[in-house]
Amino acid sequence: MIAGHYLNEGQYDLRQLNTDEIWQALSTLFTTRSRNSTSYKYGFFKAILDNLYNVDADLVLTFDQLFGKFAEIYWNLVTKYKVKQMPGEKTSAVETVLTAFVEKYHIAEGVPFESFTDEQKIQLAQRVKNKCKHNVVGALYGDTGQIFYSFSKQGEWIRFNPQVYQYVCRRKTALEKLNYYEWAKYLEKINTAETTLNLLTKLDESAKRSNLEVYRQILFDEFESRECFYCGRRLKNDGIQVDHFIPWAFIKDDKLWNMVLACPTCNNKKRDKLAPESFLNKLVIRNQDIRLHYYNDSVTKVHKGADVRGAEEMRNYRKEGLLSIYTYAQENGYNELWHPMRLV
Repeated sequence: MIAGHYLNEGQYDLRQLNTDEIWQALSTLFTTRSRNSTSYKYGFFKAILDNLYNVDADLVLTFDQLFGKFAEIYWNLVTKYKVKQMPGEKTSAVETVLTAFVEKYHIAEGVPFESFTDEQKIQLAQRVKNKCKHNVVGALYGDTGQIFYSFSKQGEWIRFNPQVYQYVCRRKTALEKLNYYEWAKYLEKINTAETTLNLLTKLDESAKRSNLEVYRQILFDEFESRECFYCGRRLKNDGIQVDHFIPWAFIKDDKLWNMVLACPTCNNKKRDKLAPESFLNKLVIRNQDIRLHYYNDSVTKVHKGADVRGAEEMRNYRKEGLLSIYTYAQENGYNELWHPMRLV
């Protein structure tokens, strides 16, 4: 059998799987049976987890989605914390790409990924994708027993096995923590103690919240959301906050379909809790209106500025997906409901 990293494409196993078989396949990533010359498998697995709810109706993710997140994940580790990603004197491809990017744009040390222009982010993600896609996609496919996903390097996509996808969604938080732990253990072996100090914090920092101002602009200015999504208070220009309806701590992503405007009181008190299902239903209706705004078949729209962001992020939005994510969040431990104070 050809090793996974040599394959140009692969089809996931179509047989019926039980939970033990799925766990046995996924857990290989965290054992000595998975050979790692770099930290790529851990980084790619995190990129998958962070993109888990960005799939289309066929459970497909593009390489652009995956390696955009992959580049973001490694930016802090490599450029800010100088964490080596492979043993010995050799330098991994992702380190080489990121270092060259820093030199080309004369980027100062410590500059966060989210401060880049959209053009710079796309350019960096393309460079990382072109360098890293050849080994990591097939390698993870092989290590997980060829049941996790199908893939095509030419088409630049992966398609999840529905059985495994549902399993991973229901255990996302636990898998994320296990991946962090094994990733940190690997990096500690090839870096100095000084470099790996507070390493788990550094790994978690690799996916930080971006500037949410663009969502405030879209929702307040374009869709005229003038009241707090939760308590109904009238929003003032100097008191508008953007809230992740499903907590960012779980979803680890910023998308318009999960963003609402809230007053400071509600936003600060809700934090990492879920709102009741009545608000979920309210969000479904709100998202339906936004989706129609961007993708009404009878109207051709030209999107500009923040409008482009909104249109792109609503492209793969599905009501059923949002409802499932809400349930997955509860199954992952986000089951404490927060109730806003209603206006009298």
